[in-house]
Amino acid sequence: MCNQCRVEFFKLRHFPLFYITIVCLAGMGFFYGFMKVAEIGGDAYYVFRDALSDTSLMFVLSLMTSWFVGSDFSNRTIHHEITSGYSRWSVLLVRELPVMLSGVIFHLTYVFSAMIGVMCKNGFSGEMFGLADVFWCGTVILQLLGLQSIITLITFICAKAPVAMAVSVSFTIIMCNILRNYMEGTFFTKTVFYLARDNSGATLFSTSIVAVVTLALSIALTYLAFRRKEIK
Repeated sequence: MCNQCRVEFFKLRHFPLFYITIVCLAGMGFFYGFMKVAEIGGDAYYVFRDALSDTSLMFVLSLMTSWFVGSDFSNRTIHHEITSGYSRWSVLLVRELPVMLSGVIFHLTYVFSAMIGVMCKNGFSGEMFGLADVFWCGTVILQLLGLQSIITLITFICAKAPVAMAVSVSFTIIMCNILRNYMEGTFFTKTVFYLARDNSGATLFSTSIVAVVTLALSIALTYLAFRRKEIK
């Protein structure tokens, strides 16, 4: 499995879309902070709270994940790994790790670039930041891992990069953009499709529990679906 992990992270480091996505999100975050938030007098903490819980760009994460994992079905890489004797569990796990890491990198890139955009115009003050915000970031990271595991589940079910990209992007837009705007005040706000909106203990505890359950359940369902799938 260690060799498989090295290969997957090597592929990630040499995956052009990975860097294109980082540059695009950094640019969008910076201009959001510089052109919009700074203009209305917002500070670094204001844009931190706003960007950290923003799910409007989650479809970008799903596009990259489904492309990265789905291409291994399309080019028969997964088929060759299975015929070479690797277990399906290891084939799944070594693909979960890089896409989860990339999802966290993408979102934090957007958050910190938005903060930099504000600071370039209004300066920086760290007075509002506290320990609760560290736990808030940790909770959001757990939610991102859960969301990425769902996208991986969709990709393994589709088993073709173009189909997986279309389905996962559509799914993410519906869940993280459309439904998010109409499901406030319901259990939906505790799910991985609605990133934690504040750093209160009640919010962080409930959303963390749901995120962990989602992550574990998604990986289990992906493995069950993968075990039953004939890989050609």
